Amino acid sequence: MKYVLFPNLSKRDAFQTAADAAKRLLKNGAEVCMPEADAERFSEISGIRFLPDQQLLSGTDFAIAVGGDGTILQCAKKLLLDAEINHTIPAKIVGINTGTLGFLAAFEADELYMLDRLESGQYEISERMLLQTAIRDGAHDGAVSHALNDIFASRLNGKICDFTVSVDDKEIGVYRADGIIFSTPTGSTAYALSAGGPVIEPDLSLIEMNLICPHSLFARPMLFAPQRSIRVTYRGAGDGGLTVHIDGTQSAVLHNAQSFSVTRSAYAMPFVNCKGHAFYDALRGKLMQPLKALDE
Repeated sequence: MKYVLFPNLSKRDAFQTAADAAKRLLKNGAEVCMPEADAERFSEISGIRFLPDQQLLSGTDFAIAVGGDGTILQCAKKLLLDAEINHTIPAKIVGINTGTLGFLAAFEADELYMLDRLESGQYEISERMLLQTAIRDGAHDGAVSHALNDIFASRLNGKICDFTVSVDDKEIGVYRADGIIFSTPTGSTAYALSAGGPVIEPDLSLIEMNLICPHSLFARPMLFAPQRSIRVTYRGAGDGGLTVHIDGTQSAVLHNAQSFSVTRSAYAMPFVNCKGHAFYDALRGKLMQPLKALDE
C-alpha cells in the first residue's frame, strides 16, 4: 500500500509523530511518500520517497495528515485539487492529531499502533459530504470551489450587512447580520457551532445555514435537504463588499447585487475511522471536557 504523509511542522510534536509514523509504516513493508519540500527535515529516515506534487498522490491509498484540524482541511484541499483533474478523490484521509482539538482526526499522536489497522483492513470509512459554491461577481463568474467544513461570508471591516437568501429560486428571507455560514455536518463542530448552531452527526447529508450575530430576536439556524440550491445575494454599495471564505480561505469579494450559490458537491471525502465511535468519543472527550472538569 502507498501512504503519503502531510505533516504540519509548525505544530508541536508533529515532526516526531510523522517520523514515528513513517518508521512504523516502513517496518510494515508499506510504501511511504512525502512532499519534496520535507526532504531535508526527514532525510535521516531511510526508505521514504520524496516526490514532486504532481506525482505525490498518484496511486495513493491513504493520505495521512499530521497536525490539527487545519492540517486535515489542507490535506483535503490537496485531494480535491487532484480530483478536479482526475475526477475522483485519490485517497482516504487519516488524521493524526498533534493540535489542540483535533475533532477531524482518526486518532491521537500517542496511538500510532492504529496504523497497523490500515494494513489489516480493520477500519471503517466515513464518506463526508462536501459543499460546492459558485461565485457571481463579474470577475469569477462560474468559478467553483468545494468545502469540507463551511462556506461563510462577512464584511472585512466588521460592519453589519444585508443579504437575501433564496432556496431553489424562491426567496426565503432578507437578513441583517455580521455574516452567514453554510456548513456541512462535518463542519457543524467548527465555526457553525461557535455561532450557535447544532452538533450534527458527520455521516448525515444536509446543509446547515447559520447567521453570524443576526440583528434579530428570532433568527435561528436552518437545515436544508442536500439537493437544495441556495443563493445569497449581497445588498450593499460603496462599503468594501462581502467577502466569501471557503474553509477559512478567502475566495472572492462581492458587491451590490452580486451573489454566490451553495449546493452539494459531487464529491465526498473518505475519512478513515479506526476506533469505531470516533465522533462520539471526540464529542465526549473534547467538546464536553470543560463540563467534565466541573463535575470532577
